[in-house]
Amino acid sequence: MDQNLTVSYEERKDQWREKREQEKKENAGIFKKIAPASLIYALLYTVCIYKNMTGAAVLLWVAATVGYICYIIKTVKERKVFNTTLFFAVYMLILAISTFTTGNEWIIWMNYCWIFVFTVCFLIRNLADENQWNFLDYLCGGINAVCGAVGSIARPFGDGNDFIHLRDRKGSGKAHEVLIGIVIAIPVLLIVGWLLMSADLVFSNMIARFFDGIRIPANLAGICFMLGFGFVSSYCGVRYTAYKKQQQSREYKMLTETTVVLTVATLLAILYVAFCSIQIVYLFCGGGELPAGVTYAEYARGGFFQLLAVCILNLGAVPAMEHFFQRKRAVDMVLTVISVCTLIMTASSAWRMILYIKAYQLTFLRVVVLVALGVITLLMAGVICYIWNRRFPLFRYGMVVVCISYLLFAFAHVDAGIAAYDLAQIENGNDAGDYSYLACLSTDAAPVVAEYLKEHSGKVYYEGVMYDWGREYLQENERINQPVTLRTWNLSYLRAKKVFSEK
Repeated sequence: MDQNLTVSYEERKDQWREKREQEKKENAGIFKKIAPASLIYALLYTVCIYKNMTGAAVLLWVAATVGYICYIIKTVKERKVFNTTLFFAVYMLILAISTFTTGNEWIIWMNYCWIFVFTVCFLIRNLADENQWNFLDYLCGGINAVCGAVGSIARPFGDGNDFIHLRDRKGSGKAHEVLIGIVIAIPVLLIVGWLLMSADLVFSNMIARFFDGIRIPANLAGICFMLGFGFVSSYCGVRYTAYKKQQQSREYKMLTETTVVLTVATLLAILYVAFCSIQIVYLFCGGGELPAGVTYAEYARGGFFQLLAVCILNLGAVPAMEHFFQRKRAVDMVLTVISVCTLIMTASSAWRMILYIKAYQLTFLRVVVLVALGVITLLMAGVICYIWNRRFPLFRYGMVVVCISYLLFAFAHVDAGIAAYDLAQIENGNDAGDYSYLACLSTDAAPVVAEYLKEHSGKVYYEGVMYDWGREYLQENERINQPVTLRTWNLSYLRAKKVFSEK
């Protein structure tokens, strides 16, 4: 009996060893495929982006990202990129162009967010076997890829260890141990050395004299961090996405019972109709009396964000109810009423914001809100088409609307429009002009600001003191005086430098 148990244990141990050896070979093979490309990509990422989030080198980085993903697709799947996903690559390149043609930091930050989103979509879509994807597929796949990549942060080191271990078997067999010893020794020497230097002044002076002639570049730590981040993030992202086990395709269950959703939708529709009637009478037509002491600007400002939240909820709820519940004419009619009411509430939100802008000037955030309301309007129109025609390509329509709207917004140089509107209002005697906000606008507003300062002094009495907002604007955008290289070239900065040199 004991002998049988011993044999069984030995067999399981041998099986485990064989399985572990097979895993090591697979991990080493993966590391050999991905690591060199990830290292090259990390080098390009560091060279292009380090302390240069706004320069023309961002275009090279995005092109390198597209090339890196194409290499992974060809290496792992052994196939070409899907033609339908080339849209993602082209859109990323256009966003890169927008990044070095604007000086607005919010636009630049949003560009990077969109580039990240489309990078993930480009990668996961080409590594999947399904041909047709919808919004839920991209959302679930993107979240899974990001979370899986974060959870695989130790993978580069584990795969690299297996790769070195297998190579050592063919070589001297000592390189692995030496490398581990060096890695362990570095932090130990630093900690013990710091303790010894603190304990003895003579030893501390000796070490200081020894390293006195060595000059470590100030940016070395930042460069090493970006290089490491670029390598680990790219390796983990493609390692998890490309080699994860393929899951079965999701099947969405169509709910046949529509009584609950019809009841909820009907009650909401009644509430929305009552609310929209008040908007038409009081806000659009001005036929009602507001509460005492309340101006139209205050009335408009008071409920804007609540209405925006309701519009966004409706934008997601109506397609969800249409997607998961069986189609019935009564449900379609109620959802259509909700959609039309959402359009009215969107118009109400836009009208409230316009009234508020007339009273308190224009800002970047208020422009963003108006653009968002316009996008919601277009999307809700598509939802209405989808309710009555299930063959309407709602997902593709939504993608086109959102992507084109953002591109128009990103290339519009809205800071120039904000400066022109606010300065015109000040010229017309509107005392609500905020000079401190004008001074903080980006270089996109430089042509308008420079033209205004040619005819007017930048010094004004603002909040009881003399305030030179024109000079502060130049101080806020002092980057226009920095030397320009091909790597840091930015069209908005160069335009600002030119118009103020001519001033």
